[in-house]
Amino acid sequence: LLGRILRIVAAYRPEKDNPRRIRFTVGGNLIEYLGKKSTKAANITTVKILLNSVLSTDGARFITINLKDFYLNTPMEQYEYMRIPLNIILDTIIEEYNLCPLIHKGHVYVEIQKGMYGLPQARKIANDQLIKILEPHGYKECPITPGLWCHDTRSIQFCLVVDDFGIKYTNPNDVTHLLDI
Repeated sequence: LLGRILRIVAAYRPEKDNPRRIRFTVGGNLIEYLGKKSTKAANITTVKILLNSVLSTDGARFITINLKDFYLNTPMEQYEYMRIPLNIILDTIIEEYNLCPLIHKGHVYVEIQKGMYGLPQARKIANDQLIKILEPHGYKECPITPGLWCHDTRSIQFCLVVDDFGIKYTNPNDVTHLLDI
C-alpha cells in the first residue's frame, strides 16, 4: 500500500510566466484501485463535429477553458498514500514544511486527500463533482454523445476532454453564465 512512488515530470514552456515547470505525479501504474475510474470523454470525432458546427453556425464563436485546478483539488472519499524519496527533496523544503516527522527509511510518506495527476480515480472523481456543480444550473451531458454537454435553454455546447472545455456559443452571456458557476 505504501510502495507508491512519486513521478517527476519536467517541462519547458516558454509561453508561461515561469517557463521551467516541475510537476509531481503519482505512480498510478502501481495503484490497484478497484472502484470505477472511467468517465465519458469527448473523442476526436466529437471535437471535430463541434468545431465544424462553430464554422457553419452564423455568429458562433469558440473558446477553450482549462479546469486544471479543479481537477487537482477534487476531494477524495478514500485517501491514497505514496512515498517520496528523500534525496529529491531540498533541505529548505524539508525545513519549511516540517517533513522530518514524516521521514522513514529514506522516504517521506504522504497521504493524498485530493485529486492528483497519476491517480487512476482522479478523472472520475472530478467528473462526478463537475456534474454535481453543473446540473443544477441547467447543464447536462448529451445522452447519445459522450463528452458533449448542452444547456436546457441556452444556445451553448461544450465538449470535455480530460480537464479542458471547448465551448461553442453564440451569445457571450451564455459563456458568462457558465463561467460564473
